[in-house]
Amino acid sequence: MNLIFLNSLEWKTGDNRVRTAQVMISEEKGTWRVAWNDPGEEGKPQVQSWYEGMDWNEMLEIFRLNIKEKLREGYVPLIEGFTEKARPLVSPGGATQLLHYYSETSAHAETLSRLKQWRREQAAQEGRSAFILASNRILQMISAYLPHTLEELAEIPGMGENRIRAYGDSILAITRETERETPFPLEWVKEAVDRDEFELWLVQQHLAKEQSEQEKQLVKRRVLEAIPQTGSLEALQQLLSINRRELVLTLEELDREGYDMNALIDAELSGVNAEEREEVERLFRELGDRYLKPVVNKLYSEEELKEKDLNRVYEWLRLYRLKFRRQAG
Repeated sequence: MNLIFLNSLEWKTGDNRVRTAQVMISEEKGTWRVAWNDPGEEGKPQVQSWYEGMDWNEMLEIFRLNIKEKLREGYVPLIEGFTEKARPLVSPGGATQLLHYYSETSAHAETLSRLKQWRREQAAQEGRSAFILASNRILQMISAYLPHTLEELAEIPGMGENRIRAYGDSILAITRETERETPFPLEWVKEAVDRDEFELWLVQQHLAKEQSEQEKQLVKRRVLEAIPQTGSLEALQQLLSINRRELVLTLEELDREGYDMNALIDAELSGVNAEEREEVERLFRELGDRYLKPVVNKLYSEEELKEKDLNRVYEWLRLYRLKFRRQAG
């Protein structure tokens, strides 16, 4: 059994005594369980099963509804995931989560759509992943708060100086076309949200992160088991039904964790001519291997790039980088 979440809650009885209960979420072989453990009025443990099943979203909704009821009854959460009633709503580091939470229900749909279109076009021009330019979360917050100046844009978490310098004017050209109803600075947000709803959302974020990590570990295990049977990315992709980008990212993680990916990498790189590999090694030594775009720009002319599949170019460069780092290390 994998314990995913455990939290204690207190309830003050009429005679000034405190009763402590616990809520627990666990997972075993794909089955989710949510249980409430309450000592009861006579001190005898009473365990209530809130949910048992395989539907992640259904589990979250039932958990959310039951916890809301317990909060209405007067139970106060004790440990992080919820926050104590006496604690300020925004603790250090929590302001970003608060702004994200509010934006989930307040994003301006048309503006968000235009921001995503701008991101796609800009990423294509630069030959970079769209999410490197700006994550969905950042665009969602921008579309919710609608900054109209660079100073206001700087209040959006994730919009650092470099990103603002590169893309600030383009973003503001979109947001300025929408009239906003809320002001800057964004101090008002903490008063505009429902405390209990925000606390529940924090727990759901924690659970979603745990779920994502479990899925990632499962993918890595499946890849490790499948490599001896396949020997190529194409075969792995077909066997596991994983897109190639996710597969390459998984190989990078496995390599960092110390697994030997050399045979698979060599097999994939055998399709790249020796001159290109030698030139890339030289460029890695000259420019460094952290960023691939400068290497691509040195390796190919604009005309050559137009004739190539950029995704495949970056794919083999990522694989060659793994080989290069192994040799250098």
